[in-house]
Amino acid sequence: MDKLAQQETGTRSASLAWVVLIRVVRACLLIGFLLFAWTPGINATAVFQEDPSIATPAALSLLEQMTVEERVGQLFLVTFQGDKAPRSSDIADLILNYRVSGVVLQAKNDNITGYNDPNQLTQQLTELNNDLQRLALLGISTAIEDANLDEDAVPPGRVSDIDFTPIPLFIAISHEGDNAPYSEILNGVTSVPSNMAIGATWQPENAQIVGNIVGQELSAMGFNMLMGPSVDVLENPTAGSESDLGTRTFGGDPYWVGLMAEAYAAGVHEGSNQRMAIVPKHFPGYGSSDRPLHEEIPTVRKSLEQLKQIELAPFFAVTDEMVGHFQTADALLTTHIRYQGFQGNIRATTNPVSLDQQALATLMSQEEFINWRQGGGILVSDGLGVRAVERFYDDTGQSFPHRLIAKDAFLAGNDLLYLSDFQLGAGDFAAELANIKDTIDWFRERYITDQAFQAQVDEAVLRILDLKLRLYDESFSSRSVLVDVVEGETAVSDNTTAMFEIAQNAITLIFPTITDLTERLPQPPGEGENIVIFTDVRTTQQCSTCPEQPLIGNNAIANRILALYGPESSGQVQPQQIESYTFENLQAFLDAGPDPILLPTPVVTETNQLESTPLPEGTITPSPTPLPPADYRVQESLRNVDWIIFGMLDVQNDSNALSNFLAERPDIVRDANVVVFAYNAPYYLDSTEISRLSAYIGVYSKSTEFIDASVRALFQELPFSGKSPVDIASIRYDLFSQTQPDPDQIIELYVVDETEAPQTDENEPVNVSVGDTLNLRTGIIRDQNGNPVPDGTQVRFIQQDRVEGLVSIIEELPTQSGVAQLDYVLEARTEAGQFRITAETGDARLSIEVNISVGATEGAAQVSLSTPIPLPTSTATPLPTETATTTPTSSATPNPTTTPTSTPEPPPAQPGLPMTLPEFQM
Repeated sequence: MDKLAQQETGTRSASLAWVVLIRVVRACLLIGFLLFAWTPGINATAVFQEDPSIATPAALSLLEQMTVEERVGQLFLVTFQGDKAPRSSDIADLILNYRVSGVVLQAKNDNITGYNDPNQLTQQLTELNNDLQRLALLGISTAIEDANLDEDAVPPGRVSDIDFTPIPLFIAISHEGDNAPYSEILNGVTSVPSNMAIGATWQPENAQIVGNIVGQELSAMGFNMLMGPSVDVLENPTAGSESDLGTRTFGGDPYWVGLMAEAYAAGVHEGSNQRMAIVPKHFPGYGSSDRPLHEEIPTVRKSLEQLKQIELAPFFAVTDEMVGHFQTADALLTTHIRYQGFQGNIRATTNPVSLDQQALATLMSQEEFINWRQGGGILVSDGLGVRAVERFYDDTGQSFPHRLIAKDAFLAGNDLLYLSDFQLGAGDFAAELANIKDTIDWFRERYITDQAFQAQVDEAVLRILDLKLRLYDESFSSRSVLVDVVEGETAVSDNTTAMFEIAQNAITLIFPTITDLTERLPQPPGEGENIVIFTDVRTTQQCSTCPEQPLIGNNAIANRILALYGPESSGQVQPQQIESYTFENLQAFLDAGPDPILLPTPVVTETNQLESTPLPEGTITPSPTPLPPADYRVQESLRNVDWIIFGMLDVQNDSNALSNFLAERPDIVRDANVVVFAYNAPYYLDSTEISRLSAYIGVYSKSTEFIDASVRALFQELPFSGKSPVDIASIRYDLFSQTQPDPDQIIELYVVDETEAPQTDENEPVNVSVGDTLNLRTGIIRDQNGNPVPDGTQVRFIQQDRVEGLVSIIEELPTQSGVAQLDYVLEARTEAGQFRITAETGDARLSIEVNISVGATEGAAQVSLSTPIPLPTSTATPLPTETATTTPTSSATPNPTTTPTSTPEPPPAQPGLPMTLPEFQM
């Protein structure tokens, strides 16, 4: 027994020793973990061993001061609810305790309310953004936590129990233009046009003007990151498709989209004094998708080489220079899109690029991106909680693996992870907040235990710090970061004139041609003519408690007509001539059928008596009789209508009313002038519908200035200066053809001397010597829209021996900014000769002729210019043509048939004159 007792005692002692040892080990691990977590300078230089190009001294110094929590937190962009940020709020918790990198403000989260007063919107946003930055820099907020407390109740200084490295937040917003639905701020700022409206001007300087305004106004309110612009190429517009980009894109030509994107980026940087980062989207390109971006992950069948030609080209343009240049993007927003045949194998499909490490690495390894990426370019994931991502990870909708999603996005190569709607389903912000916190905590653990993960985090954080340091001139003091509330309110200046000039440059006659328009509509609406206007009226809200406001008001077009041509102006139109209705009213009229609509009971009509007749005392005042139903009023207005005008958006909800009307009531259409203003994209009507119109006018935006321009064009006071930047299949308008060299031009060709002065006088030959190098340069070669041809258009320089009759191609060279140039060496010859050099490109075969005469005297030669005489052509190259209108008339005289003209265009003189500032009135 004693021996057994000794054994038990020994066993217990051994067990106790093991328990103590385990506890000691655990304590050591815990202490080590805490020391690791809170000790600055952890492996701060490890990341630079692989990529020292991103190791800026200021960013490196800052990184070495940061704790694990601070480093990991810098990876995350989050959303939150509410229009204030008191220290007790959820967003304050994420900033103070989770050290998130930034926030994205959204109208749907009631971040943008103006305190329910549109006039205070800029003040509210400036105060909110300042409070967010105070939390990040000082740990305080001036927002009142309880509305019943005075401002004095808010702690005035830094909270002593918080110790951190002060780093400002990214405060981001989407502001694509044309108000809702793709601009978050609807009031208090300049209503800038859509990207497509800018694209329709074909003038990159307009993109820079708009970018400048956006940069100035947003940065003055404390924003420092713009989620945009969209630089997608709309290659194949599809009306009614759920993936339709509409006016969000600059156009369908990758070269021109790139030009516009560069100019827009330069404008934003200039307007904000380089205090705003721009994040073009949706990388690597969404224009060929057939699914709604955030609802389902689309699959596009394109190889990498095909992407480089179309979708990637604009992204190449905005990353062509190192970050910090005005026209260069600071970051790219990677989108959730898959590619089949990405690397040649048509049977292989990538994961969504935003979540696919191999695919994203392949894209970033392209030569065009290498310098930008190595110089600090940042990748930002698209929203990781959108429905499309949910369905990709679990198509049953039963789970949302938030850790896995964030990890995949980060390991794919994204530096900033955008955690929007970061929960299963929608509307549960408590669940979203819990997922955000759990994800950040898990990333902290991975940082401690995984050295490869740690190195990637440090590299991403270094890029983020470098960008923030650039935004604030390497000073993170509150004085440098916070903005003045008064300046935020006054930064929004009157940009009416600039916006009207862009509208004037964008307005496009889609159908018919200018020549046919003067026959169809020889005169604008005039005295005694009845005008009925149908507008696609839709409403939106700035916040959940804000009043509804229309995208286009029911009377917006009528009000501009009366303001410009009513009794108080030229007097061409009287108020009683105009009736305005919604598309919903029109659909109600159509739903009633073709038979006359009868009123069930007599209706008392309203009178315009200036004074009411007094009723005898004791008389009961009858209740007012309601107006007739809308379908009846539409019927009556259309009985003797002369002009029917439609203000059209895209095709949703009741917007099919226009198509239905054209199909179902030809009896009304054929007797009236029918004009459609396309205040959205221009490709929503088919060829048959367009053929029934008198005019189809592309406007591309719905702001007051664009409505004004459309009305002036109708009244023949504005020329149609714009051209569609996208295909319009219904009129056979093909953008690729339109951007080809105009075959009717005579290409200018000059000899340029060392002072860059061209030889232009055909009567003054220039003496040269054999062995000289002649710099031959074309003028700007124009496309069929009258714009410079895209860069890379090949120009052939041709030499003709005028003595022997031999013709040879000297060289084929690409254009740059519409110009091609050739260095031609005048070779020595044993005898005199006559040579002619010309240039041609595409179907443009005529150019100024450079004639070279080599004299009998050794080494002597002369160069002269001559202009060719165009030969008449027997056949024409037709422009895209429209379906002929077959409108029956009461006259027995048949309608004339349209025949092709002998030349594709030069455009004839436009009706009306460009408006000058004194003529513009609002």
